[in-house]
Amino acid sequence: MRMYGFMGVFMNGTCSQEYYIIAKEKVSPLGQEFSYDYFKLLRDAMGNKKVSVKAFLATEQRIPGLGNGTLQDILWNAKLHPKCELNSVTEEEYWRMYTAVKGTLAEMCASGGRDTERDFLGNPGGYRTILSKKALWTPCEHCQRA
Repeated sequence: MRMYGFMGVFMNGTCSQEYYIIAKEKVSPLGQEFSYDYFKLLRDAMGNKKVSVKAFLATEQRIPGLGNGTLQDILWNAKLHPKCELNSVTEEEYWRMYTAVKGTLAEMCASGGRDTERDFLGNPGGYRTILSKKALWTPCEHCQRA
């Protein structure tokens, strides 16, 4: 399986691509504006909708740049199951999820991307993924079982 990306050059205000527009309007998880208070506002905006933490984090561009590829390690680091319902998450678990989003994405960026992907020159990223095709038959970091 291959991931895809898109890079384009546009005059300011001329790109009408939906994901780009949404991402530009949202707060970047790498910036200081992406505070815990902001993260709680994202949760509060969901109301009483029955939604998993996976769907909350990786759909509708709530958090720009966060997709299925990064989601697995974020939820692993937060110690949350992807199917866990958002409304059942405790405040402590929500804090762990927030710190996992901030920390995992920052580490991925600082390392030049995930080791499952390559840059334009064909070089793999330096972030060692925890949950990916590369780790499929390796022992679990927590219990040491394969």
